[in-house]
Amino acid sequence: MILLSERRYQTLGAAWLAWMVNYIDRTKTAALLPLIVASLGMTTHQTGWVLFTFFICYAATQPFAGFVTDLLGAKKALALSVGGFSVFTWMMGMVNTPEQFLVLNGLFGIFAGFEVTSASRLVATWFPMRTRGRAFAFHQTAYTIGPVIVPFIAVPIAHALGSWRWTFVIMSFFGLPVLALIHRYIVDRPERDPRVTDAELRYIFGEAELARNRGGLLDPARARASEDLPPGERMTPYREIFLNRSIGLMFASGFFTLLAGWGLTTWLPTYGYRELKLPLLVAGTLASIVWAGQFCGVVVGGILSDKVFGMKRTPIWILGGLVMAIALVWAATFKPGVGLPVVYLAFFIAGFAASCTPVGQLFAPYLAELLTPGAVGRSLGVVVLGGMIGSAVAQPLTAYLVVGTPAGPQFWPAFLLFAVCGVIGSACVCGMVEPQLGRTYLGYLLTGRKQRQWKAQSQPF
Repeated sequence: MILLSERRYQTLGAAWLAWMVNYIDRTKTAALLPLIVASLGMTTHQTGWVLFTFFICYAATQPFAGFVTDLLGAKKALALSVGGFSVFTWMMGMVNTPEQFLVLNGLFGIFAGFEVTSASRLVATWFPMRTRGRAFAFHQTAYTIGPVIVPFIAVPIAHALGSWRWTFVIMSFFGLPVLALIHRYIVDRPERDPRVTDAELRYIFGEAELARNRGGLLDPARARASEDLPPGERMTPYREIFLNRSIGLMFASGFFTLLAGWGLTTWLPTYGYRELKLPLLVAGTLASIVWAGQFCGVVVGGILSDKVFGMKRTPIWILGGLVMAIALVWAATFKPGVGLPVVYLAFFIAGFAASCTPVGQLFAPYLAELLTPGAVGRSLGVVVLGGMIGSAVAQPLTAYLVVGTPAGPQFWPAFLLFAVCGVIGSACVCGMVEPQLGRTYLGYLLTGRKQRQWKAQSQPF
């Protein structure tokens, strides 16, 4: 109860619920995809392009969403996201053609894309570095819990009311209580919230920082002196954000790891239904088990990063892509009739590891420490752009890689591609600077754990 009375946890709770509803709305389409395809008469390739439209629109929104978040505030950006994707969820329930569904799914993706930058900046701003990894891990559990439960919400509603359309209409109203919580509990910065106590401000920023920085300029790229900025921020010119080697490698890693992650989870219900011949509800749980693995992964990763690795973030990401690759190579060997527990175990491991990647967890703490909390929106917009381009490419690419046979489709070529993407994603992370060490984590290990003094600055390629 003491935690609930502190404003940073109230802010985190409201952002968590917004993220969960976002993911429930996003993943309901995958859970109901076989019904939608049959209702609208879509081919496999049309289905791939409809899914591509959501992801490419989500991706294209990210840089713009990052600027809006940093310049106008996270509260407004978060409210815009929830309100917008709720409206387009309702409208998608009314479509009659694949073309209409494609257009509305793209508009849905635009508004859904504002959530990640706004909520990430809130966590980076409201929590001190020593607890930021765990706080962000809690926030990220929302994107795992939502997809786990969505088949048990979406499919029963569709079956009970006789159409997938009712699921979309009913779920569009989930955003209303979230908007009320955003209005009530979210403020952009702790020192601007009259409900924050002096003790909580000291906990978040420290006495020295509070005494030194009390400026009101929110954009660290426009500051001329540190006194212009609020507590916890430092001057960060645009070149430091956009010419940073680690940001570029994070972009690339995000492309490959989200290509694998979203390619896998979007198509798993169809894989289970058509290749493994499972009932629709059981096929939907294959994606749920991946998300359950991701839930465990984000919790464990946040704790390990803060407590075991001393607030280092990149070691978690290096291991994540490699383990994901191993699990997906195993999954590529499955044939119809394989035991369901074996399938669940492989996809649970894949999900656990997929969360341990630069766009799965710890990205807000890393960017806040590499740059500054006030630049998290813009830098994350760049990183998520790479990841969501990968997610978009994954949809038609997966459809293209599905092999048609007289016995039914086979998905093993797609699984092997996803495994290769996991390895490439880990390789990209190996070149990223770890702010706590002043060098890459592998460089730290290979030089006998020697650290450098860290000076945040642009690192041109």
